[in-house]
Amino acid sequence: MHMKQVLTVSDDAHTLAWLRGAVEPLDVRVAACGVRDLGARLAEGEADLVIVDGGHEPEAVLHVAEHQASQGSDVSVLVIVESDALAALRLPVRLVADFLVRGASSEELAARVRRMLWPGEEAAVQELVRVGDLTLNLATYQAYDGNEPIDFTYLEYALFAFLVTHPNRTYSRENLLRRVWGTDYYGGSRTVDVHVRRIRAKIGPELSRRLETVRNVGYLWNG
Repeated sequence: MHMKQVLTVSDDAHTLAWLRGAVEPLDVRVAACGVRDLGARLAEGEADLVIVDGGHEPEAVLHVAEHQASQGSDVSVLVIVESDALAALRLPVRLVADFLVRGASSEELAARVRRMLWPGEEAAVQELVRVGDLTLNLATYQAYDGNEPIDFTYLEYALFAFLVTHPNRTYSRENLLRRVWGTDYYGGSRTVDVHVRRIRAKIGPELSRRLETVRNVGYLWNG
């Protein structure tokens, strides 16, 4: 499961701080660099989205991004521009690009980032479930322990997310099979036990204590 990478690019420390504060709550990993390092960082190919400070002349940074796209770089670009640059602004056609006028709110920036990183299934704040250092992103089916991704299979994630989002209630194995595996699953109910063991091994002992076994019944997430 891949945690989205956002590269923020500006020579202004205040702009970089604003960008980080606006996008980090979206459950992404944020890095930063100066404008002159943009080409080199794009060549590394590690970013899913670049937010770059284009200032009064955004064409220069967009040219760098478009050149890297022609070399095979697969990245989206959100350029911050001054209002006086809008009349001459031309977004590149070789890559996914959008713009934001300086002075926009953090909420607008976050909305544009969500649209670019998760088109069609934007991760709203209410779709992030946090339990201690654990984060579940219900929109992107990702799980993290701090900044480290937890390598759940789809069904492990689905079972764990169901229990966490339905706390303090015991579910039988048969009920979990219907809710998570679906009505067309014909395997034995002990597959739930196997998946619970794997989940506990991956989330560690502290969180595992909250995933309780209710003897002769099933499982409960102690919220």
